[in-house]
Amino acid sequence: MSNIRPLTPELAKRAQEELGEVPDRIDADIEQLREWILKQPHLTARTDDQFLVAFLRGCKYSTEKAKHKLDNYYAMRNVVTELYKDRFVNEAAIDILQSG
Repeated sequence: MSNIRPLTPELAKRAQEELGEVPDRIDADIEQLREWILKQPHLTARTDDQFLVAFLRGCKYSTEKAKHKLDNYYAMRNVVTELYKDRFVNEAAIDILQSG
């Protein structure tokens, strides 16, 4: 059984209708993506269920598209490191954002 946060019934229905999510196949799809990642020598990627299901949902459960998206995500992390490192937001900035 996958270790992902459960969706509300409304979101689960929407995921099935709009993304093609099939609850009985989630574990297999996650495992397929995880196995692919582990075979990629150039990728040092997260392989936790929640992270992988986010990519699958973002690609409407096309594992090939999810592979491409993951590969691009980690390539960009290496190319544009300043966007991904030290992403500290100070308390004053948070207050401004929350005030609207």
